Amino acid sequence: MIRKDFIPYFSAFLEQNKIEFQLINSRIFQIGTSRIKYFERLPDDFEALSQPINIWRNQWEKHPEIVISRLSSVLGLNPKLPARVCTVRRINKCLAEEFLNKNHLQQSIGAKLKYGLYLPKAYYRLLPKGFEPESEELLLAVMTFSGPKKYYLEDSIVLSFELIRFSNLNGFNIIGGFTKLLRYFIQEKTPGNIMTYIDADWSDGKNFSKLGFELIEKTSPMYFQLDENHNRVKVNDANEAEVMNSGSYKYILSAF
Repeated sequence: MIRKDFIPYFSAFLEQNKIEFQLINSRIFQIGTSRIKYFERLPDDFEALSQPINIWRNQWEKHPEIVISRLSSVLGLNPKLPARVCTVRRINKCLAEEFLNKNHLQQSIGAKLKYGLYLPKAYYRLLPKGFEPESEELLLAVMTFSGPKKYYLEDSIVLSFELIRFSNLNGFNIIGGFTKLLRYFIQEKTPGNIMTYIDADWSDGKNFSKLGFELIEKTSPMYFQLDENHNRVKVNDANEAEVMNSGSYKYILSAF
């Protein structure tokens, strides 16, 4: 069971994994050249949010397993599995929603096209000791897309899709999983381009540039109040907000 208080829990987690860190101002973990910042409320200086990683109390209290999995991934602690031994296929709405609600920090959202990356039982020997699924295959990652939108580019019509969600199974890094799912989608739908948004609280998007995506813009931060279930509800006025985000990076892939 994960404790609710992030600072002592994550401090113990780093010590257990023999990762050196410095705790600054009781809420910033300095790990090498990286900083992991924890916010219980809006900071006085919004510049504190200018670089990832930024974790908010409502996210930690609502989805601690997902937060720890993502931090473990950043720190190189998650077990790694190769996507080359996995298979890809379309999955239904219920399965995609169930997976994303358990493994994606922003949860599931409506999508037209949904794909799953599966590890066949023949390769269960690659799983960590003690992790023994009862099914004939294990769903390791999900990627979802919007339906196509048509727009004119010079004298031709181009189909544009949005990559809406991607997530690995909590506790695992799937090497090549993102690329394998993306290539399957491209082969099936032959898009004119693919647009996506990267959460600036967690990433600067540079890994997407390495995959051929082009940075289009950095969107403005968004402000939220919290409902009775700690879900974020968007508001326009920062003075009404309880939490915020750092905005997003908009990327487009048009060269395939």
